[in-house]
Amino acid sequence: MTANADIAVIGGGVIGLSAAYELAQATSARIVVFDKSVPASGTTGGSAGVLCLCDFHDIYAAYTLLGDARVRELRRRYDIGFHPWGSLAVYYEGNTFPPLQDPFATRFGPDRPDSLYHREVLDRDELLRRFPWIKPDRVLGGAVYPNHGFVNPYRLVNLYERLAVDTGRVEVLHGTPVLQLRTDGDRIATVVTRRGAWNVGEVLNAGGPWGAKVAALAGRKLALTPQRIQVCVATAFDDGIESGPLTGVPEQVRGEGVWCRGEEGGTFLFGQHHHMTKPGFTVDPDNANRVNDDDYPADVADVYRRYWHLPKSEFLNGWCCVYGTTEDGFPIVSRDGVVRNLWHAVGMNGHGITCHAGVARTIRALMVEGRGDIDLSDVLGRPERIDITPLDAGRFERGELIAFHDRPEVPDLERAVPAASPED
Repeated sequence: MTANADIAVIGGGVIGLSAAYELAQATSARIVVFDKSVPASGTTGGSAGVLCLCDFHDIYAAYTLLGDARVRELRRRYDIGFHPWGSLAVYYEGNTFPPLQDPFATRFGPDRPDSLYHREVLDRDELLRRFPWIKPDRVLGGAVYPNHGFVNPYRLVNLYERLAVDTGRVEVLHGTPVLQLRTDGDRIATVVTRRGAWNVGEVLNAGGPWGAKVAALAGRKLALTPQRIQVCVATAFDDGIESGPLTGVPEQVRGEGVWCRGEEGGTFLFGQHHHMTKPGFTVDPDNANRVNDDDYPADVADVYRRYWHLPKSEFLNGWCCVYGTTEDGFPIVSRDGVVRNLWHAVGMNGHGITCHAGVARTIRALMVEGRGDIDLSDVLGRPERIDITPLDAGRFERGELIAFHDRPEVPDLERAVPAASPED
């Protein structure tokens, strides 16, 4: 027997479930979410859960604001495991210090102490007093963003599922991989899953790093590349450290930027990051090594100990997750160019937690309102709309890639250089 749904969402991570919740609030449609495994078992669960500034472009700035607003809203009513431990930019010789005013803060940052843009500039002595594990060599000072933090991604996803289901319009089916998309002309007519077939009106591909595989089921090629990301763990509690902000050092590990943030229980997490698809990291998300390379924790320790005093901390094997990446570093959030009832919300390039509410609002604008922009007036307190049409899936084939805005006032792990040279 074939079931029916107005909207089928493929993917039960933070993007799929937040989009389902957004759509359920905006329409009376019957929505089904197909999740191939258990909650947050893909990129979402392997992520750092960080909420921080991703001001690479107007769109990213808007998504950051919306993510912050949504997390604030949820924190007021629910326990999502949010830890406001902040983020820290350390400025070394070769950087501009004190840092320049961020142009996005001027445009989007309300002048109030609870803003995501609010920062405190620390001179060298104050920086080293607050963060005594940072070695003083070549340090000029720092800037703390105290309203940044991280959520427990499992709690966040579970909450979105509960809120979506409580609308009475959403059904979430875990352990239900999508096996086939049957088309009729330029539309998907039927979604075939492990648990049978569904006649559908619209289909949202929120498959994360599996997004290209989902698109292929409909005969479509999506410019999305799954890439393996390693995260190792250090026992910072052995050095008396209870918590730590999101930060980094001005040197890459194996040619790759590595961030650090504190974790519950006094550990430090160290994760790889690159803003866009990079050679050497591509994997099949169904067949990726989920543990660290044997020498990765030691390599991270070698680099970080040049800048931090962690004599007792042990650097241990953590885990790996797979990011959905794109050539230009921007998500794909749009209607498919050929299959008219297929929509894509993939390619977060490691920024899914921060950006999820903005992506969900974009999906509502596209699928429900028929708009190519999103409204920010509720978070800015003044009229402002952001054009989201550049996120179109066909931009890669057309050669219309989006470019990051340069922000030299903020140290960037992507521009980190060997210790013998000052940072760009």
